[in-house]
Amino acid sequence: AALLQEACADRGIPCVVVPQQTLEETPVSSTHIRRLLENGKMEEAVRFLGHPHLLSGTVVPGRQLGRTIGIPTANLALPSGLVQPKWGVYACKAAVDGCQYPAVTNIGTRPTVNGHHVTVEAWLLDFEGDLYGKQLTLSFYGFLRPEKTFPSLEALQEEIQKNAAQTREFLEKT
Repeated sequence: AALLQEACADRGIPCVVVPQQTLEETPVSSTHIRRLLENGKMEEAVRFLGHPHLLSGTVVPGRQLGRTIGIPTANLALPSGLVQPKWGVYACKAAVDGCQYPAVTNIGTRPTVNGHHVTVEAWLLDFEGDLYGKQLTLSFYGFLRPEKTFPSLEALQEEIQKNAAQTREFLEKT
């Protein structure tokens, strides 16, 4: 910190060293927050961050399977080097074109439909329209369940509908 202050002073750049912060007697650190995200402890990560975990990107085309079961999803490419939250389903808010929508978001490989690479898929509840090419920001508030394989698309659809209800309920409390 002292070297940084000195370098900034030499260049006329303001520098403020913030003392170590703690929350619930735990030091607030990027390492701790990354560990929380990787373990799916999203609510705790939100408390340590002071805001929801954010993921932004351009909506890209997917396999368009979701729309065949009444659950159209927006797919984001996962930037390389990003800390990946635990694979699973999350309660999120999605922001696009200045509006926010509750969203059920899956991060993972989509084993029920034989996915092979990690994707981020968000179902924006109450949204109708085309999202391709638009900038979408997902705010992650809570972990709903781990990713799993379902015996059929119908079973997957039923579970995602339950996740939508859980998301609405979760966000109402937030």
